[in-house]
Amino acid sequence: MTLRRFKTTALLLCAACLALAGWMLFHSLTGVQMVGCGVGSGCDSVMGSPWAYVLGGVPVSLPAVVSYLLLALCIVFLGGESPEDRSLDRILWPMMLTLAGAIAGAALWFCYLQLSVLHAFCKYCTLLHLLGCVLAGLILVAGRTLSLSKGRYGWFAVGLVSAAVFAFVQSRTLPAAAYDTGRTEAALPTFSEGEVPVLGPSDAPEELTLLFDFQCIHCRRLHPDLPELLEKAGGQYRIHLCPVPLSSACNPYIPSTGVDRFAGSCPLTRYALAVWYACPDAYGAYWDYLLGGGDARAAVAPAEAEARARALLGEDFQTAVKDPRIDAYLRKVEELFGRTSNAEKSGVPRLIHGQKWLVPETDQADELLELIRLSL
Repeated sequence: MTLRRFKTTALLLCAACLALAGWMLFHSLTGVQMVGCGVGSGCDSVMGSPWAYVLGGVPVSLPAVVSYLLLALCIVFLGGESPEDRSLDRILWPMMLTLAGAIAGAALWFCYLQLSVLHAFCKYCTLLHLLGCVLAGLILVAGRTLSLSKGRYGWFAVGLVSAAVFAFVQSRTLPAAAYDTGRTEAALPTFSEGEVPVLGPSDAPEELTLLFDFQCIHCRRLHPDLPELLEKAGGQYRIHLCPVPLSSACNPYIPSTGVDRFAGSCPLTRYALAVWYACPDAYGAYWDYLLGGGDARAAVAPAEAEARARALLGEDFQTAVKDPRIDAYLRKVEELFGRTSNAEKSGVPRLIHGQKWLVPETDQADELLELIRLSL
């Protein structure tokens, strides 16, 4: 590999990484929506999580931009024409190898978070990490062929250690649970006993309404925490479980944009309600299945959900899915969704108490309970 070819390839990779990291930083600072990163998408789940920040509120894309910018500058000044300029190589190569190690280590850390913690993948983040690892590998190989025959692994290891330090600091400085809240003066629909499932003691002094979509990854992440939340609340709350489809195909309050990310929500909601009304003893296991059974990644296809509902209801399936109570419920819950939404604030899961509502972004029962007590 010649120096010229290395510099050209490395600079092209750096430019691509800088563009991606810069675009994500712009999104974090301004809130401008990235293409394909709407509500409920993997990008939304990753970039809207506390793990998208470090030191309590600094976007992680900022140190990425700085790292790739420093790396690009090192590559530009590498291998100068004069002896004095080439003497800089003894400084530039260790810097480049350290940055390469840090980039590779950060890529491993954030891929681990997406896979094991967030259970969602951001295509922009994943592409950035992939290109970053290719760039790091290129620098490591070039360090042997163009300059450092010894010591290159040591500098690369220093970078890996710095990435580990970053991961430790981030895990200790996560920002407080994010949330969105609002209030409406409009009269809101309520649900009678038996109309929807209810979690919590019947004599609880306060009632909450939870709007959720079976295809919403935030909702699936919240679902297994509800029993712990009610236990920690000490009998203070009852929660009405109200599925609301976020598809423009059946929800008049969802604008049609040409890309329906919740296209399966309409049949999933109908099957769930059919099981609830026709066979209430079986709804718990069925709804848990639709919500992933504790695995936020386990989205269920409508065909699979229909097959299981048919197995539960048998010959009564067709009658159950055409139950007029389902259509009456959908009109009511969609109205509730519409009256607590606007163009900027329409996310789920949404907890409603009286005329106040809260959209939490946390999967910790303690934090969620604190948000409910502060906001509702």
